[in-house]
Order: sequence, then C-alpha cells, then structure tokens
Amino acid sequence: MVGLKVKGLRRQVAMITVGKLVLHPLAVFGAVALLPLLGLPAVTGDLRAAAVLSAAMPMLGIYPILAQRHGLEGFTAAALLATTAASFFTLSAILWMVKG
Repeated sequence: MVGLKVKGLRRQVAMITVGKLVLHPLAVFGAVALLPLLGLPAVTGDLRAAAVLSAAMPMLGIYPILAQRHGLEGFTAAALLATTAASFFTLSAILWMVKG
C-alpha cells in the first residue's frame, strides 16, 4: 500500500466496495426470497440471516495474491482495505436489521 497512488483508483475501489458490501448481500437476499416461488423450500430465520451476512463479508485476504498474476495487486489491496473498513458499518447495519 505504501507508494500506491490512490487518486486514480477511488472510483474503481468504491464500485468494488459497493458491489461487494451492498449489492452482493441484496442479491443473496433476493435469491433466498425467490426460492419458494420456484417451488423450493423457504429459507427462514437464522439460516437466512447467515446467508445474507456471509455475502456481506469483505473479500478474503488472498484477493490481492490472486490478482498479482495480472499485475493488479496494488489496486486489489486497496479494494480489500476499503471493503474491510467499510464492512464495519455495513455488517452493523445488516445485524441491526436482522435483529429487528
């Protein structure tokens, strides 16, 4: 991260962060909600919360290592840092909604 120029990466990192921490959990919630409409058993309660929370977790630490092969280790390390920091707020919000 030292020496990485963040100025040109902000928009891309923000898109990855929103996609991973907001859109991915919403997609999982939508998929779980659609299961009964497809004739499959409904996922309810703690299992539904676990599925959505699992989708809301930031990427694994191996993310920049996998991207290193393509020369994107700095960019993906910045995205990993952003998602890890922002996940404090998004996971807290999801936990608050699940509790209610």
